[in-house]
Amino acid sequence: MKFSKNQQTVLCLVAVFLVSFLVVFFAILFTQFAYSTPNQYGSIISGMEIVLGPPPHATNVPLDTTITVDALASASLTDLHLTPNVNFASTNSQTTGPLTYQTTFYPQTLLQPNTTYTASVTITNTPITWVFTTTPQPYQPTTSYYLATNNPWIALTAAASATAIVGFAAWIKRKRVR
Repeated sequence: MKFSKNQQTVLCLVAVFLVSFLVVFFAILFTQFAYSTPNQYGSIISGMEIVLGPPPHATNVPLDTTITVDALASASLTDLHLTPNVNFASTNSQTTGPLTYQTTFYPQTLLQPNTTYTASVTITNTPITWVFTTTPQPYQPTTSYYLATNNPWIALTAAASATAIVGFAAWIKRKRVR
């Protein structure tokens, strides 16, 4: 199939747009996060090694933190509860070792400043409870937060810019050839 010069130019610009959008989108997606990852603390409870984040009695925990529980894969992890009450937007489980899963709980909203939270979870019929206190500082989003929450728009802007630059270069080249 033979394409005209205009069709070739359009196909080239579409390819530039798609490739640049996908590269930027996935670069941000895999490197930037809207939530803070807490420090973790490991302990042996009822003969099970359990890693908790934020650690028990932690202070100055960021308001955008996630709550993590890392325990044996065979353990049945039931609902995490925070007091004062916090709703969770989502949870994610991933394998962290040959026999362990880390479950990450993502709060639906920011935690309250200078507040002591009591976290409780049941792992294989064993209740686990710990407390942590958030920072008194108001939430100040980081660059990572802005990148993660605006990823599609950033990728779209980068792709449109790259396409415009390549399109302009092709237009200049055509003007010189004539």
